[in-house]
Amino acid sequence: MRQAAKAQSQAAKAQRRAAMAQARYQRRSLRRRSVVGPLLILALGVVFLLAQVGRISWSWSLDWFGRWWPAVLVAAGLILLLEWALDQRREAPGARSLGGGVVFLLVLLVLAGVSSRAIENGTDWKNHAFGPGFLGFDQMFGEQHDAYDDWSSTITAGSALIIRDPHGDVTVTGSSSDGQVHVNVHKHVYAWKDSDAQSMENELQPAFSNEGKDLVLTVATVRGGQADLTVTVPAATAVTVNDDRGDVSVSQLHAALTLSANRGDVNINGITGDVQASLNDDNATLTLQNITGGVTIEGHSGNIDISDVSGTVHLQGEFFGDTHLERVGGQVRFETNRTQFSATRLDDEFSVEKDSLDADQLLGPVVLKTSDKNITLDRVQGDVDVTDSNGSVAVTHTPPLGVVEILNHHGSVDVGLPGSAGFVLNAQTRNGDMENDFGLSTVDQNESHSLRGTVAGGGPTVTIETTDGDVTVRKSSVAPLPASPPALPGSPKAVPVPPAPPKAPKLTKLPKPAASPTTPPVTGTTL
Repeated sequence: MRQAAKAQSQAAKAQRRAAMAQARYQRRSLRRRSVVGPLLILALGVVFLLAQVGRISWSWSLDWFGRWWPAVLVAAGLILLLEWALDQRREAPGARSLGGGVVFLLVLLVLAGVSSRAIENGTDWKNHAFGPGFLGFDQMFGEQHDAYDDWSSTITAGSALIIRDPHGDVTVTGSSSDGQVHVNVHKHVYAWKDSDAQSMENELQPAFSNEGKDLVLTVATVRGGQADLTVTVPAATAVTVNDDRGDVSVSQLHAALTLSANRGDVNINGITGDVQASLNDDNATLTLQNITGGVTIEGHSGNIDISDVSGTVHLQGEFFGDTHLERVGGQVRFETNRTQFSATRLDDEFSVEKDSLDADQLLGPVVLKTSDKNITLDRVQGDVDVTDSNGSVAVTHTPPLGVVEILNHHGSVDVGLPGSAGFVLNAQTRNGDMENDFGLSTVDQNESHSLRGTVAGGGPTVTIETTDGDVTVRKSSVAPLPASPPALPGSPKAVPVPPAPPKAPKLTKLPKPAASPTTPPVTGTTL
């Protein structure tokens, strides 16, 4: 009897375990996975892809996420709430499950957002306390030591000067009147011992050498050290600047300028010659003024401000800030992955911001292909070809009228044409209204509306096509552009040269670098 009772008890326990297992299985079968996880992975994949192909900037993405990372939690909560509401309407509602992997991903995103914001605040504090000159952790190598030196070298007429400074600001002016290159160097080093600081200062000493007929000024790479150069050259000297980390300023040159800057702002003013620059800093600011020659900018940068250029201006790359151009006597070309623009001449201004593109006084042919921007082109003369989407387009044409073709999607189109001009109009829209000041009748067919006709005996064709937007063709009365570009305002004004750094007292005299047989005579004094 005891054995039978024991067997019965064990059978009952086994039955209860089977019932519990069956209940767990049923609960799991009713449980459904949330879509939060797949949506997060899809969003991250899209962001990484856009950054990889250069559509957006990595630094801009991290900065944006550092400010708005709580929106990820808000979106995930809204999705879960919507899923719960849908589940309540089912006859057999089941619990939603995020899964451990999705929870872990959310935690990582929260940590990334908090860390990004903390790093930004820490950088702001560091720049406020120590200044923005050092991008690494140079302060960890010891106390700051400063040294100042003056060097000079003769340069033959027709030779170019090549400056290579891996870490430091570079200022170049064409104000030397004695046929020599003069260099003032301000060296910053971080070291715990004075002897180590002296050794690092010696390594940072600029050296002159020759490459063919060109004179080369080189600064060595020293960890924990920076050399700021102030260079004056004869005005007719062509200059090439290669600066990896530091701001660059060049002015008062009557020769070509070639520049490469990876990290730092660039300021160029008063150049009589062509300017070619390669930039590789998403947050850098580029300023060019009073250029008698052409300008070519490649790479990627932040804000760009270019004004008073007598030659052509060609910008090609990815520019993550605002771009502003004023008074360009030659052709203007602006090319990015998203926007392609060209015009024969710019008499007033052209600006590109995040969601808008505005220009005034353009000589055609004008070609613009972009998306997600509101476009305004005032006083355009010549042929016009505009393609846009998800934005409005407004064009005001001056006499004489050229061929106009505007193709837009999901946006209105407003075109102003000379009141006395003859042309052939072919305009149509879907899900929008048509208006015109030329007495033409609109033809309506379901959701499509068209406007066709010949005005004042005909002439150039005006073609307008859009969807989900109104079309307005109005009379305009604006003066034509002058036959030649307006004169640049005044003679080039040079950027003021910063005063020489204060001379540090009681510094040990540094040895002069050995001159090679082909090196021009070099004289150096330590202040």
